[in-house]
Amino acid sequence: MTASPRFLVRALVAALFVAPVLAACASTNFGAQTDKVYTPADGVTNRDGMVDVLNALIVSDSPGSGRLIAGLANNDTTTDDELTGVAGAGNSQGLTIDLAGGDTTIPAGGLLQLANDDAAFVQVQGDPSELYAGAFARVTFSFKNAGAVTVNVPVLAPGQNYTQVQLSPSPTASPSASPSKSAKPGNATSSPSTGG
Repeated sequence: MTASPRFLVRALVAALFVAPVLAACASTNFGAQTDKVYTPADGVTNRDGMVDVLNALIVSDSPGSGRLIAGLANNDTTTDDELTGVAGAGNSQGLTIDLAGGDTTIPAGGLLQLANDDAAFVQVQGDPSELYAGAFARVTFSFKNAGAVTVNVPVLAPGQNYTQVQLSPSPTASPSASPSKSAKPGNATSSPSTGG
């Protein structure tokens, strides 16, 4: 049985339309970028250490000041860790970053969310020409057990997403005994912890 000429023409036309689609699929393979971990969030995420820094950002409603928020996930499932300090790094060494009151413990296999009311309040102060919505600040998170993590954190206005974030410490929160200041190089990992 032979195929009719009309069938052959239809098959050829269909092949012409399908070929580009199949060629595009051939260029995508199992190593395509969609296989990579992607967090659709406003902040930055770093998963390189024993403590993951998740969606870190500074919320600022006025130039020169803001609040650093992030999720800190402890990958050690047997031992608690603790946030001992946050400091400016690189071009952001002039920032003053204080931990005021609140919890700094990162439970074993758990999460410390710095945006929560009971967590340490991480207040950031700096030159208004460098710390404003739309800028980036380089900061180092230091921990009791895990290695320090340094990330470039975006500074965002409260907008719709962060209107519930408290931007100044509550009157009951007291600053740490020795606030972490990054004006001096090398002080990024030596900040004391605050109780919680």
